[in-house]
Order: sequence, then C-alpha cells, then structure tokens
Amino acid sequence: MYTVRFQLELNSSEKRFLSKSFFYANKMHNQIVRHATNHLNALFHDKEYMDARKAYGEAEFSKKEGSELSASEKKKKKELSDIMNNKQKEYGLVKGALYKFVSREQKKFKNYINSHQAQAEADAVYNGVEKVLFEDGYHLHYRRYNDFDCIKQKCAATGVRLPRWDTICFMKHYFKVRIPEDRYIQNILSSVDLKEDVVYSFLKRIEFNSGFKYYVVITLRGDAPKRMELSEDGGHRTGVDFGTSTIATVSNNEVHLEELAPESAKYEKEIRHRQNLVDVSMRKHNPDNYNKNGTVKKGKHKWKTTKRCRRLKRQIRVLYRKQSAYIKTSHHTFINKVVQNTSEFILEPMNFKALQKKSKKTERQDKAVSIKQKDGSLKMVRKYKRKKRYGHSIRNRSPGLMQADLKSKATQYEIPYYEIDIHQYRASQLHHDTGEYIKPALDERFKTIEGHRVQRDLYSAFLICHTDDTLTAPDFIACYLDFPHFVKLQDTLILNMKKCGHTMKHCFGF
Repeated sequence: MYTVRFQLELNSSEKRFLSKSFFYANKMHNQIVRHATNHLNALFHDKEYMDARKAYGEAEFSKKEGSELSASEKKKKKELSDIMNNKQKEYGLVKGALYKFVSREQKKFKNYINSHQAQAEADAVYNGVEKVLFEDGYHLHYRRYNDFDCIKQKCAATGVRLPRWDTICFMKHYFKVRIPEDRYIQNILSSVDLKEDVVYSFLKRIEFNSGFKYYVVITLRGDAPKRMELSEDGGHRTGVDFGTSTIATVSNNEVHLEELAPESAKYEKEIRHRQNLVDVSMRKHNPDNYNKNGTVKKGKHKWKTTKRCRRLKRQIRVLYRKQSAYIKTSHHTFINKVVQNTSEFILEPMNFKALQKKSKKTERQDKAVSIKQKDGSLKMVRKYKRKKRYGHSIRNRSPGLMQADLKSKATQYEIPYYEIDIHQYRASQLHHDTGEYIKPALDERFKTIEGHRVQRDLYSAFLICHTDDTLTAPDFIACYLDFPHFVKLQDTLILNMKKCGHTMKHCFGF
C-alpha cells in the first residue's frame, strides 16, 4: 500500500469546523489516556497482580522458548499468565473496555467526531498500554493540541469518504480537494479505481507560520508507480558505508562521499536562537517560578505567556517541521542518484540508536588541569572524560532514517539488498593487503593501503562492495584486481570535492 496527500481548499467557516474537530479529537485522546493511567496505577497497586508479575519475571521459563519448557514449567507459566490476564480485564485494561468508555465520551462531541474515529484513538492508547504492561514503556503520554496532527480512521466506509477525487465528505460536510497538475499524480488517479482501490482516508494538518493547513491522506492498494528509470546496462554492485554524519558508496564505475543533510545545522542555529528568546521572555514575565540559581521551582505553577512568546514557539515548531522535511528530501535525492546505477546493494548494518546513548565509562583524562578552590589555592586534578557520543549529530543527520529509506527504495525497485555479518567481517578495520584487522582512531580519516593513501569511509565501502557470497569476508582476489581502479576514482572525487569547497576536516579528513 502507499499514500497520496492533497490539500483542502477551505474558507474561514470550514477551517473553524475542522479546528474544532481536531480539538475534540485531541481532548478525547487525553481523556482515554487519563482513564487508562488511573487504571494502570490501580493495577500496579494490586498485590496479587504484582506478585504474579514478579514471579513470572524471575522464573526461568521467561527466558526459554515454548518448545523447551517442561510440563511443570508450562503449567506454572499458564497459571501466572491467567492471573495477570484476569487482573488486566478486571481493571478494564483491554481493548473492549476502552471502547465502552470512549463510546460514552464520544456522544458529547458527536457533531465533530464519530464513533469509529473515537475507537481509533482508543486503539492508539491501547497500544501504549501494551507497551507499559509487556514491553519497556514507562507511562502513557498526553498530547498537546498543537502536536495533534491527524484524526485517525478505521475504514474507507466511515469517517472521511471520497465521493470523487476533488471532494471529500467528513461528518456530513463536503470539502473541496486541490488536485495538483502533476503528471505523476495524474497517472496515479487515472489508474486507480476510486471505489475498489481506496483502503481508507484520514485528515491531517500541518502547521505553518500563518496557521494550520489541512490535508486529506488517501491510502491506496498496491505498489506506488515508479518515477525513475534504471540504468540500461543493469547497473553494478554497490557497497554502502554509513557514518553518523556521512555516507560513502563504491561501485565499479562510480564512488560517492557526501555529508548527510549538510544544511540541517542552519535550522538548528535558528531553532536555538528562538529558544533562547522564549527562555528570556518566560523568565521576565514569570520571575516567581524560578529559584535564585536560575532553575525552575518544584511544584505546579501558573505561567504567563505573551503573544510574542507564543509566536516564537510556533516558529520553533515550524522550523522543526522544515528541518525534518529537508532531511528527508536530502536523503531521497542522494538515494535516487545511487539507485539508478545499482544492480544490488551490500552494506554494513548500523545500530544508530545505541550510538545516541551516553557512554557508561567513567575514565579520567590523561592530562591534569589546575582548579581554583574556595580558599584561593590551586589544585591539580584529572577531570573525567566526556561521556557524550553521537546523539547531537544523529539528530541533525538522521542516518538511521536514510538506512531505512534505502532498503525501502531497493525493495520498491526490486534491487537485491544484503547486509554483511558485522561479527565476522569488520570492514572498517580490515586491511586487505595484509589481511589484518586494525582498529583506527576516530580522528584517523585516511589509511595507507598498498602504498596508496585512501579515505577511510570510501575504503570501507570498497571492501563491503567486494564481499564474498557468504557475506562474512571479503573476496581478496577481487580486491587486489579492482583496487587500482578504485584509487583513481577516489582521487578524482576528492579533487573535485576540494574544487567545490567541500573541506570538512572532522568528516572527510580534508
């Protein structure tokens, strides 16, 4: 399935109606969250449930698969599961109970949202309940009105209906749809049956500096039509090496080394500037809510916000949206350029979520520094090393999103997609001329291989491209044969990048 999004052409009264619909849908969601949170708190104070939960977690069968359990372990597992399931039903933390609660609350807002939309919000809250009960969720989250961006639907027959492509019906109100005169969109609409191929539709709103704009998102059956035409010669195998800020690709006919979302830092600078202005405004108009050292006092407070402050907050939200849209566009532009000349992708999978976390090591620095004490004397100490890692860079570059988009694009165009075994084959450390694994320092951006100076990320992508069929080791013969050609392509690329002004010492090494 795939989606298409069209903007709605609304007058002032229609905008007010949709604004109220989003307001009441958000209110409905938060009422369900409050109801579920109260029942979760009551459940976690139930001694019988907590004893069964603790016993289930401490039992050995919680770490085994079902086929490995003995008869006694299966019996004990079933008893504890029955106790927890019965308690969950008793406290109304099942989908049916949430549906009953939301059906009563929905009648208060029946002119703005229907029962199916209310049930869709109950489904979303129930997913959060399951994460709290069975996964790593901590608590349910309320939603702010400005962050509530879509009214969910359950099927095409209820909620948002499409009598025809240029009109939608929502709560017995008809709204005009703006269909763009784009050849790609026109081809989609002409090849799709309005009654058969539409799975469901929902309303979405996007915030701009001038206010909210409303859209209809239509989910269609099948695969999205292809925009690009692949290379006539079938393309070449491409090795991809992801970094936290860069991406390197190598094939037999071209190499690429690019910074991910290079203009993202400009958005970050504007966001930080406006956040500082908001902080100054809040401190100026709410002095009683802050301690002398600048921290916020504990407890609940009444906050005064000026029109300028609210305008700045809206600008911050809009900048975050623009930054996200820019990052996605930048990723897709590069992926489309690579996909056109590729017959298969091979890459080294990266766990960027783990790289976001701070380091747990508490090592001290090698050099001692002087610290001035209260009595005026100086003391030489070795400070702790910084525990920060790559969270800031990953937030601004989104390499994990690009990795997922690359896999999705390869699937769409039926291009084989493989991942090497990182436990047996560490391409970033291997020297194919000696066969040794040598872990480089973070600031070491170049290596010397067969007497040639090669960029580390490009060389890693070269080794990934020349992986053998087992995906656990390189094909050394192919590496020896193709390495001179790779060096020529790399030197040409670096020379062109320097001419264009790409001089990022911390990323590329030049």
